Amino acid sequence: MSRIKIKIDRTKKRFRLKSPVKNIDIPVKKIVCRTTRIPSVNRLRDLYRKSFENPKNIDDQIYIKDHLLHISSNQTRYDLDDFKKDIRLINKRLNQKLIHRRKYKKSPNRIVFFIFYEQSQDKELTHCHILLRVPKFLKNKIKKLVRIIEKHLPPLFSVRLTKRTQQISVKYPTKRTHELNDNFDVY
Repeated sequence: MSRIKIKIDRTKKRFRLKSPVKNIDIPVKKIVCRTTRIPSVNRLRDLYRKSFENPKNIDDQIYIKDHLLHISSNQTRYDLDDFKKDIRLINKRLNQKLIHRRKYKKSPNRIVFFIFYEQSQDKELTHCHILLRVPKFLKNKIKKLVRIIEKHLPPLFSVRLTKRTQQISVKYPTKRTHELNDNFDVY
């Protein structure tokens, strides 16, 4: 044997592993480490999207899947904590007006906001996208809900209701969601 062939045989033996279970030689090129995996783009975003794709209507509560509510403050650099407080108060007033004056929190027929907060990069405007869960008797009165919300909005706020497909109405609010920001709330 020539020297070159002996060196090649030695390098082949160095990079071959034997399986402890069977006497099978496995080339190193085919071994994949099972502990490493391709990281998902965003697990939290996927979780939200899967949970809103087919929600179950429970206790005469219906998820509005084909509408998306958008509330924005038209002030630049509006504090997110103040914005959250304003949205919570809007939900409170809406429930008091349509459900029950005092006991709306204990009522099974509450209006629930699933809110995704966001700040636009260009104008630094704080806004939110809202998915709704409403009682059955309010299913066809979405525009009435929006009119009541408009009455109770703070100054320099705007509200917009858009009709979208279910897929878009779920994917659009979750576009900036990931593990490092806490932009989801339920009221």
